[in-house]
Amino acid sequence: MEKVEIGSKISDCRRYHRLLKLNSYKGNGNRVYSQTSRQKLNGVMVIRMNEAIILAGGEGWRLKPETWTPKPLLKINKETLLDKQISWLKTRGFQNIIVASDKDGLTTLDVEYSVETNKLGTGGATKRAFQKIKGNIAYVMNVDDLVFYNPKELFDYAGKGAAVLLAKPILPFGKVTLQNDRNVIRFERNPTLEFYVSAGHHVFKRKIVERHFPDEGDFEFSTMQILADKRILLGYVYDGMWLTINTMKDLIRAKTFFGK
Repeated sequence: MEKVEIGSKISDCRRYHRLLKLNSYKGNGNRVYSQTSRQKLNGVMVIRMNEAIILAGGEGWRLKPETWTPKPLLKINKETLLDKQISWLKTRGFQNIIVASDKDGLTTLDVEYSVETNKLGTGGATKRAFQKIKGNIAYVMNVDDLVFYNPKELFDYAGKGAAVLLAKPILPFGKVTLQNDRNVIRFERNPTLEFYVSAGHHVFKRKIVERHFPDEGDFEFSTMQILADKRILLGYVYDGMWLTINTMKDLIRAKTFFGK
């Protein structure tokens, strides 16, 4: 697989677009992966514990007033959104899972909590949660971004310190093509757009988090562009199903998908 540096200007802080062409990977959603990753370094076998941070501090304001349930506790059929993400990581061999939130007691599954008394944003929450990471690298993901691949693949793109999973977004509206500014000559319902956005899944090395992440604030606003400017951020194109839970319509879609 080709690895591509992200280095051009990123126009949208939250959806740092990057036009890339990469080979895609489709993971096996049913496979149970080993709990450690093994690689040789100078002829010595190094065993890395697979660790992850789930950013779960969202209140789900765009889901209100239809529901006042905090986003991590939204039910997708019989599981909460948080439990579904934890189970996804555990079946793929992740051992040390940190839930970064403003409260604990969100799950009965075996996790650790990184609790923030004041809202720290995604950058500050990640930086605090890294204090509970035992190794020097971790998978960092949003609780509301559901993907279907082997997350360990993203570690291969973090050699320089940072990697981000990329996907093409689907326009939530009908796209119209006009002729002479008035004649509709083409109508496309929910087309896939021809640029990439962050799918909310990342891998960061500890040194990157300690050096570049803010104590308070979202890392999407400034840190990602800094990493791109330094040519240490690599993007990995994912072309599988991506469910992001931001609105009630998104939640219904996810429930329908998992209910099949």
